[in-house]
Amino acid sequence: MIDLVAEVPVDPGLTAALEHSLAAVMRHFGVQDREVTVVLVDDETIRALKLEHWGEDAVTDVLSFPSWEPGDPFMPPHLGDIIISLETAGRQAGARGHSLTREAALLASHGMTHLVGHDHPHAEGLGFEEGATGEAWQIFHDAWAAAQAALGDELEE
Repeated sequence: MIDLVAEVPVDPGLTAALEHSLAAVMRHFGVQDREVTVVLVDDETIRALKLEHWGEDAVTDVLSFPSWEPGDPFMPPHLGDIIISLETAGRQAGARGHSLTREAALLASHGMTHLVGHDHPHAEGLGFEEGATGEAWQIFHDAWAAAQAALGDELEE
């Protein structure tokens, strides 16, 4: 189950596409029977969260808050929260020449990959769409491929 909370105005088509793509990523990881919360916010909100939880006073595109520790034998029903700044996602979509729907789906797949226990090296200023590669990044690429396959042409709307 995906609980999507929009704290900013959002097009219903974007939320439907986001839920559809994230459901595909959850199936990809075999956690379709679990729950996740996605909160769509503005830059001010995500900046405050990053400062509070990471000690960094900066805007970011996506944050993940897992509700369990990888390796723990008990995976709870609720895997955690994914917070996406739609303001940052919009800027990134424009810079990359694609839709906000595509960017939000990409960020949600990235956040979900963290919620199921995977991490990656810090890639200063380089999103994995722009070429961050290596073994640690492959699982993020695979999750994004699952989201893309689920959405097809919807990603370019």
